[in-house]
Amino acid sequence: MTQKRRFLRHMFVSHPISDHRWLGNMSIEDLLQQLSEIRDRKAQCDRRPEWLRSFIQRVADQYEPLSLVGRIGFDCQWDERGWTVCMYMGTTEVIGGPNDGQIDHVDFRIDLQQLMNLFQSVRRVEWYSVADQQKLVTESLNVRSVLAVRGQVSNGDEIQLELLGVPPKFVRPGLKTSDAVPQPRSGEIT
Repeated sequence: MTQKRRFLRHMFVSHPISDHRWLGNMSIEDLLQQLSEIRDRKAQCDRRPEWLRSFIQRVADQYEPLSLVGRIGFDCQWDERGWTVCMYMGTTEVIGGPNDGQIDHVDFRIDLQQLMNLFQSVRRVEWYSVADQQKLVTESLNVRSVLAVRGQVSNGDEIQLELLGVPPKFVRPGLKTSDAVPQPRSGEIT
C-alpha cells in the first residue's frame, strides 16, 4: 500500500458506550468487555446482507485521499427498488492552535473505471452538482456533488450507489487532529 493511500479503511460509525457507569472507575478488562459487548450487539442489529457489506468495503477501497488521512462514512437504506448505499469521505476537526475547531474536508479521488468494475451491469450513471441557492447570496458558494450509479452486483441484486463529494451536514467529523496527527473521535471504536 502506497503512502498516498494510507488511511483508515474501515467504516466510520460512532458507537456510544451505552452503560452509564463512570469510565474512570472501570478496569481495563471491564472496559474491553463492554466494548466487545457493544460490538456484538451491533453485529446482531446489522441487517445488511453479507454481499452488501462486502460491496461497501470494495467501494471504500476505491477512495484515495489526496492529502492527510480520511475515514469513509456510509448509510444504507432498503426499499422496494432495492438497496441504496450513500458513501462519503469524512471530515477532520482541528484541535488547538489558531485553527481550533476548523473542519477540514479531505480531498480524494476515485478511479471510475475501477468503480464500474464492481458492478455486474450498470443501468445508469449520473453526476449531480447542486448549489444551495439560499447560501449563494449570503455566504461563499456552497456546491454539493453526487455521483449516482444504479446497477446489478455479482449476485444479481439491484443497488443504487451514491458517492457524495462532501459528507452530509449532520455528520460530525470522523477524525480530530492536533499537530497534524489524526486521532479517532472520542467514544469511537476503531
